[in-house]
Order: sequence, then structure tokens, then C-alpha cells
Amino acid sequence: MVATITIDRPNRMNALDSETRRVIISALDEIENNADIRVVIITGSGKVFSAGADLSDTRGEISEDLLRSDLEDSFHIIAKKIRNSRKIFISAVDGIAAGAGISIAFLCDLVFASPRTRFVLAFQGVGLAPDTGLSYILTKLAGARFSRHLIVGGEFSAEYAHEAGILELASDPLSQARDMARSIASGPFKAYSTAKAFITYSLFGDFEEFLRLESRDQSKLALSHDFVEGVAAFREKRKPRFTGN
Repeated sequence: MVATITIDRPNRMNALDSETRRVIISALDEIENNADIRVVIITGSGKVFSAGADLSDTRGEISEDLLRSDLEDSFHIIAKKIRNSRKIFISAVDGIAAGAGISIAFLCDLVFASPRTRFVLAFQGVGLAPDTGLSYILTKLAGARFSRHLIVGGEFSAEYAHEAGILELASDPLSQARDMARSIASGPFKAYSTAKAFITYSLFGDFEEFLRLESRDQSKLALSHDFVEGVAAFREKRKPRFTGN
């Protein structure tokens, strides 16, 4: 049996506000507890996969405690549930994937993306480093190939990621994800699931330790001038004036 999780906020580019994250966690729990479900497809509605965290979700000041709690109580929970599950996860990405949306896509065991897909790292634009495990995920999957993007931000194409060997290009990602999901669900699933566990142990053995470090250091950035300025500039729709502090 195949389940599909669709990130469904097309009017907000499928941004991950607190309610959307709660719904995703609930869906992952329900799926994990259903022995009949073997494969999970994650996709986005409309022409976007996900724009990542929704800064407009918090109107007031974003504190160190709030940033830490957002990571530890939702973003990191989603990441661990996908990676630690014995079910096979497939992401179908079409359009923009940004921030935590990139993490969710590449935490999946298989990734199908359309040629028009762009992966956007915009954390630095609000004075933050990448989070939701993204530095860990991309470095584990492709070595230093994405170091520039992880350090200074920017974007990369699906073609670039395909050349790095971390996704498959697909003219219709969702259709091809469904075909693959049906094939996996009807195959020797215990073998597939065990192979995933081997990969998780090999590549993600210290993932939870990394997430603890990420939560500690990312939340400290909430105290920086550049984070306060970056969020203010985002809300006021202007260019930020960073000082490096």
C-alpha cells in the first residue's frame, strides 16, 4: 500500500507554518502505525514543492527559545521520522523547493524532480545558517559539492543535483514516483526496508547528534543583529543591512 503526503498551502508556496508541520507529524505517525503502508510519497500542491519555513507565521519577535523550539519540536521531528522509518519514502519535486523543503525532499530515500525544479537556500538572507539537517544531508550525499550553497546561500538546479547523483530527473515527478512506489510496495519489501536501514546506519548514524548541535547554534543566531535585521527586512520587503554581528 502507498500513502501520499501533499504539502497543501499553494497560496503561501506550501510554506511550513506551525499548523502544517503539526499535520505532517500527525500524518507520519498515522502512516508509521499502519503496517499495510509500505511506501510514502511526499509532494507539494500546485507548482511548488515547499518554500520552507513560513516567517510570517510569527508576527512578533523571534527569540532564541522560539527558534530552538521550532526546530526541536517540529522540523527535527519530521526529519527523524522520515529517516528512521523502515518504510520507503519518495519525494516528487516540481518547481521551487526552499529551506526546510529541500531537507524534506532529500531526506527521502528516492527523489524525482522535474527539470524546471530549483532548490533555493535563502537562510542567509535572514541571518541564519541552513537548518532541518540540510548541511548534514547534502554533505553526506554529495561531499563538498554543495559547500558554497550551504555557506553563502543561492540556488541550484535539478540538473546540477542530478549530476551530483542525488536525484532522478523526471518529466512528471509525481507520476514516476507513483510508478516506483507501486513497484516497491509489490516487491520484496523486507529486503528493501533492510537495505534502507543499512543506508541510514551508514550515512545518518550520527544524524541526531548533528541535529542537537544545529539546534544549539542556530538558535543562538536569533540573538544576532543580522538575524533581527534580516527578519525585519523580510517583513518590510526591503534589502537587509547586515553588519556581520
